Amino acid sequence: MASLINPALPTGRPRILAIEDVATIRRFYDRFGEAYGYDITLAPTGTAALSILESGQDFDVILLDVRLPGVSGRALWKTMELTRPELCPRVVMVTADMMSENTQQLVRDTGCPYLEKPFSTQQLELMIRRVLESERRDPGEDRLFGGV
Repeated sequence: MASLINPALPTGRPRILAIEDVATIRRFYDRFGEAYGYDITLAPTGTAALSILESGQDFDVILLDVRLPGVSGRALWKTMELTRPELCPRVVMVTADMMSENTQQLVRDTGCPYLEKPFSTQQLELMIRRVLESERRDPGEDRLFGGV
């Protein structure tokens, strides 16, 4: 089972921080991690995610809900840019609102890949694999970005 706020001990499996305010989606991420062999840390709010990030924990992939109450996905991204820039290439924006100009602008500004809700388990696995593989490449290689 995924940890809520406090991550599991390192296991050698890819570590994913899932920042999501909707409980049913957090449960989906939890079950997904168990089924696919990922260590999932769940953050139900932007404030909880900030605490996790400020603690210095490392993650291989960060699933960042764009629309969060309180501290927004955009605000979290800006904080990561300033305080944890090494994590920025590992972020996948997650949204149910790609029609919004604000969301489209955020995706353009960050260059992050994105998943549009609702998405399938296969789409999530593919996106996570892309991020993991792009992190293993040489820094000069082009990154795989864009929606699934």
